[in-house]
Amino acid sequence: MTADYPWRPERVRVGTIGKAHGLDGSFRVADPCGWWDFPKGSSVLVNGEPRTVARCRGDELAPLIQLEGAGDRTSCELLRGAALELPREEIPEPDDDFYFRFDMVGCTVQHADGTVLGTVEAVEDGVAHDQLVVGEHRIPFVAVIVPTVDIPGRRMVLTEGWEPVAVE
Repeated sequence: MTADYPWRPERVRVGTIGKAHGLDGSFRVADPCGWWDFPKGSSVLVNGEPRTVARCRGDELAPLIQLEGAGDRTSCELLRGAALELPREEIPEPDDDFYFRFDMVGCTVQHADGTVLGTVEAVEDGVAHDQLVVGEHRIPFVAVIVPTVDIPGRRMVLTEGWEPVAVE
């Protein structure tokens, strides 16, 4: 698992308990994050309490899981709508050239000459790519514009000569 990065939230939501599936306590994960695959034997927090994944089927878009201790449809339905979370210390390292949004927030964005533009306040969905929100600027988060991403160093560097335009 990952190092304890102090800027990370205490818990990260990886999905929500959705509709019961069958009679054995299995359920669909609603709004899965896409980067956590609910491996058998792993632990997730449900209402702040650790629960073990007894079984996982489906795919990253529609995981179908069962938690230990929820062995029937009724017990599963009682948990419907509860957040499935990972504690900070259980968040895995992202693959190379992939970044968690919660890791990017708070990074300093600077020009190639070292001049600081500001700090990433949020990361928004874009049509073709994510957008870094830095003050009144929206910076396309693509390698040609942001070639240096140093999450442990809490900084990002823009391509030399690239200037963001303020969005009203």
